[in-house]
Amino acid sequence: MSLTRPRARRKHGIWTTGRRFFRYRLVIPVFRTPHAAEHTARGVANSVFWGLTPSVGLQTGEILLTWLIGRKVFRKESSLLQAFVWVWINNPVTMIPMYSLWWLRLPLRLSRVHLYVFYLTGLWLLGDLGLARGYDAFVGLWDGDANDGWLSRLGNVARAVGVPTIIGCVPYATIGSGVSYRWTVRVIRRRRQQVRERQTLRHGPAPDAPLG
Repeated sequence: MSLTRPRARRKHGIWTTGRRFFRYRLVIPVFRTPHAAEHTARGVANSVFWGLTPSVGLQTGEILLTWLIGRKVFRKESSLLQAFVWVWINNPVTMIPMYSLWWLRLPLRLSRVHLYVFYLTGLWLLGDLGLARGYDAFVGLWDGDANDGWLSRLGNVARAVGVPTIIGCVPYATIGSGVSYRWTVRVIRRRRQQVRERQTLRHGPAPDAPLG
């Protein structure tokens, strides 16, 4: 009796690993959903919307509240599971590099660029773009006084730039949510059409119903 040796696991590079992770943890579950394309797309759009806001740590509650409002008020069912999966995976993927830059104290403080873009957009929408004092001043608000606690610094930031930053993230969240909705619907429908075509080629067209 011969024993077969187990196959060694292939090692992949960082780019290949990230691509496979995205495919098998995000895209493939979208393909295999038994629900209507719009059902899954609303869940993905819910997640992407809150993922493009500066509300890390609150997004799970925001997604749940949005899902409940859509279900109870607007009678629109959506995939809560897909919403959670996308935001739970998106947060580590995006937050780790951004906050790594912050902890390493790299030049230009790149970890705050996305917040600064929200801030400038908010000032522009409010007609107060002239109040912007530059990126260094914006980052200085986050650093604050070394003697202040984290919550104290966060409160100072919220009072100084909170309103324009929140307003400024809305266009990006809305566009991202709309694009993700359309992408999800398109991907699911195209995938299901390909599956039907393969089944037709394999088994032939379905027989016509008998007359009479």
